Amino acid sequence: MDPQFSNPKVIAERGEKIYNEKYRAEFEKKHLGKSVVIDVTSESAYVADTAEGAFEQARKVAPGGFFHLIKVGEPGAFRVSHTSSASLDWFFQ
Repeated sequence: MDPQFSNPKVIAERGEKIYNEKYRAEFEKKHLGKSVVIDVTSESAYVADTAEGAFEQARKVAPGGFFHLIKVGEPGAFRVSHTSSASLDWFFQ
C-alpha cells in the first residue's frame, strides 16, 4: 500500500481535487446524475450509470488502485437520512 494513500481522508481530498480541476466542467454537462470513480494515483476517471459499474471499470484497469467515488452534480455519492425522534423500543423487546 502506498503510504501517502493509507488515510481515507487523503484519498477523498485528492479525488475531489482531481475531479474539480480535470473533470467537473465536462462531466456536469455530459454525465449529470451518473457515478464517477477517480483513480487518485493515475488521475483517470471512470463513468457509469451506477457506482458499482464505475468501480468495476476502474478495477479492471487498476486492480490495486486507490479510488474516490463521486455522483456527478450531487454533494455526495449517497444520501443518508437520520431521525432522532424515532423510538427504538421495538428493537429492544
